[in-house]
Amino acid sequence: IRFDYRNTRFSVIDTGRQLRVRVGEGMGMEVRGQRYEVEALLFHRPAEVRVGGRAADMAVHFVHRGAQGQVAILVLALERAESANPVIQSVLNNLPLERGGAYTPAEAIDLAALLPSDPGHYLFMGSLSQPPCTEDVLWVVMRQPLQISAAQLDIFARLYPDNARPVQPANERVVLESR
Repeated sequence: IRFDYRNTRFSVIDTGRQLRVRVGEGMGMEVRGQRYEVEALLFHRPAEVRVGGRAADMAVHFVHRGAQGQVAILVLALERAESANPVIQSVLNNLPLERGGAYTPAEAIDLAALLPSDPGHYLFMGSLSQPPCTEDVLWVVMRQPLQISAAQLDIFARLYPDNARPVQPANERVVLESR
């Protein structure tokens, strides 16, 4: 996987059920020779994907779209730690003041700073985790979780107490693991 993320302006949208972060154009990832452009980041609590049978406290999904409309989701697990994550804190510092609102700050965030140092990942085909739960979605799940503070987790817990789809059965799905 090749990532092409950098500093970008962003907007934070409260959909009433979750937090959506819109980012600038021209960034994305390449998976198996296919380029996918990032459209938005979505936050879910708890994580919707389990690694080794364990769900993380939260996850951020980078929603991507290919040139022919194919969807790819990059999943970064978020786990409780001592220190705050500065990129996540920038998002939290710019929350809309009302449910259903949006806010676009003057500052930028560095999406590359959210990538873990270990490039290890899993690949599988699945469905969107939100209605209409469209099939044929490429999922890229990073093995190494990101750390966020207990205070950051608590903010999400208060605003969006449980906005994750239950874990779905594997149904003989092929899951590839990088070396």
